[in-house]
Amino acid sequence: MLNAVSTNGTVPAVPETIASADFCKAMRQLAGACVVIASGDDRERAGLTATAVCSITAEPPRLLICVNRNVRANAVIQRAGAFSINVLGAEQEAIAKRFAGMVEGVFGEARFTEGDWRNGVTGVPVFDDALISFECRLVEQIVASTHDMFIGEVVGLAGQRGEGGPLVYFNSQFAALRQA
Repeated sequence: MLNAVSTNGTVPAVPETIASADFCKAMRQLAGACVVIASGDDRERAGLTATAVCSITAEPPRLLICVNRNVRANAVIQRAGAFSINVLGAEQEAIAKRFAGMVEGVFGEARFTEGDWRNGVTGVPVFDDALISFECRLVEQIVASTHDMFIGEVVGLAGQRGEGGPLVYFNSQFAALRQA
């Protein structure tokens, strides 16, 4: 709570933030769905593996992603004005690693050479092999320290539509959830 005033009319002392290393260690305990955020056009495509995705509203359908300003995909999303969020399935760890920069010598356009990628209705890359792919038109950008939050309005859906379990990231490791 910002600028909170106690019942006696005084402003309580604001504690210092925790150390970044402690924060990162704690966040490893928050399991997240693995997605590939992709954007681009005929000139350039870029993508990254992420877990920082959040549903905002259903009316209209909007999603939020957080992207570091130091990665190429950030500028590509801004230029394209659109992006896709491709939810990876349990068997797609290799795709997650490609877009996370964990495959030596694979970066930029080479990341898109594995899997079934096509241009969506906005022209951005969409991964048809994903559990589900959300194609979004960028409607708002919010600066947040080292990252930008991009809010996108969902304009298209693709993918396998939930067949199979998701790939998750927990404690610095990929893990597969299997449907019963």
